Amino acid sequence: MPQLVTPDIPRKGDDRDALRAYNDVMAEDRHDPTALNNKGVALERQGRYEEALAAFSAALLYDNDDVYAWNNRAVILARLGRPQEAVLACRQALAVDRSCIFAWVTYGMVLGRIGRYQDAESALAVAEDLDPQARALYPGNSTMTRA
Repeated sequence: MPQLVTPDIPRKGDDRDALRAYNDVMAEDRHDPTALNNKGVALERQGRYEEALAAFSAALLYDNDDVYAWNNRAVILARLGRPQEAVLACRQALAVDRSCIFAWVTYGMVLGRIGRYQDAESALAVAEDLDPQARALYPGNSTMTRA
């Protein structure tokens, strides 16, 4: 199983280059969920949240079991002030992969935002059981690219 890692945040110019590269890949195969997910990450880093959400949703149309896209969708929904939808996306990510540390951290973050603090602590505790440094992901909870 691939390990999920926090991507380094590139300079803004790199985001535009990455977006061009993902668009080139998608010109060849518009149904590539990996390219759609990674395009969403590049859009998110440019602050283009609605477009990022559309890219993550498109990725899920072609691979509904993509834990990366589900988690990324949850992150963006939370940023857009749609926490109830973010909770559902987190649950879907965890249904796909119960060992996804990022999904547990995102779930904890979203639960905390809606005032479900005890549930948030429980979610973060699961993430810490999986990786003792998981709580460090909370403040900068970000979207994930796929290799």
